[in-house]
Amino acid sequence: MAQSLVVSGLVAKHRELAGLIEHHRKEIERLDADLAHLCAALKLFAPGLDMRTLRPKEHRRRNDYFRPKERPRFILDTLRQAREPMSARSLAQFAVGSMGLEGGEKTVEAIQKSLQSALKTLKERGAVVEGPRIGLSRSWTLA
Repeated sequence: MAQSLVVSGLVAKHRELAGLIEHHRKEIERLDADLAHLCAALKLFAPGLDMRTLRPKEHRRRNDYFRPKERPRFILDTLRQAREPMSARSLAQFAVGSMGLEGGEKTVEAIQKSLQSALKTLKERGAVVEGPRIGLSRSWTLA
């Protein structure tokens, strides 16, 4: 009985992953055809252009949690109100609570990554500085 449940679960997962692979293969074929059409159009308008010099643009996932310029504002406002230095993790957990989001681990991690990049930018601008370490994590305070 237990083995058949395990096997049926593994078969279902295999089918799901195989379906995803097939879906993404078709998407890659469609994108490849679109790229071939763009290359042909570019050759018409710029025959001397070497296609090998065109580097692919890095695909970045859009941040769905903060509007533009809201991350630095959120960080600075939160650090102003904090009584002690905060880590990016604690900032993310605070953001989840203040935004009323479901506080799942993946949500907290996604927001933490987003806030870490904003903290790096704020550090380069001199708005925040690294505080004492909290365990293995950096903490942040206002400059």
